[in-house]
Amino acid sequence: MKKNRTILLGVIIICLAFGLGLSWRWIQNSPYYSLYQIGAALKNRDTNSLLIYVDLESILNQQMPGTLSTLLPSFKLPSALGNISGTLAGLNIKLSPEMNKGLQSLISQNLREYLENPNNPTLSSSFLLLSGAKVKINGDNALVALQHEKDQLRLGMKNQEGIWRIVDLNSEDIRRLLATYPLK
Repeated sequence: MKKNRTILLGVIIICLAFGLGLSWRWIQNSPYYSLYQIGAALKNRDTNSLLIYVDLESILNQQMPGTLSTLLPSFKLPSALGNISGTLAGLNIKLSPEMNKGLQSLISQNLREYLENPNNPTLSSSFLLLSGAKVKINGDNALVALQHEKDQLRLGMKNQEGIWRIVDLNSEDIRRLLATYPLK
């Protein structure tokens, strides 16, 4: 009787350990884990760790058409058939590799300077991003809405070699947040 209980207890412990291992593996391969790591990097003011989970090249390539369409909302060109008009949102504008690397370096440097200054605010807890996150996963892509009170930031994440990285930020949300909370 006592031997059966010991065997049963051993089997339960093995099953729990296996279940916890599978759960941890699932968590590590999810956007939630990356959001937690981003929150931890911001809290700890660790730019290098933050940039592991942020694909600056993709973000810059995604932001360029939205930024230009804001600056130049429409255009008119005379042609033999009359005026051609439209928005720049339909244009696929890519930065040259040199320009992209230069902008990535500039963003990284500014981010590092901001985070290294202890007077600049950042997250008080690495769980803050998770607490306001709504995540919808579709294969290797995820849409994330970070909400706090009336503020919202929508972003896109992609699973790149086992790491979920931010690859897109919603241009409208960025403009609204920058108007509400201007950078100093």
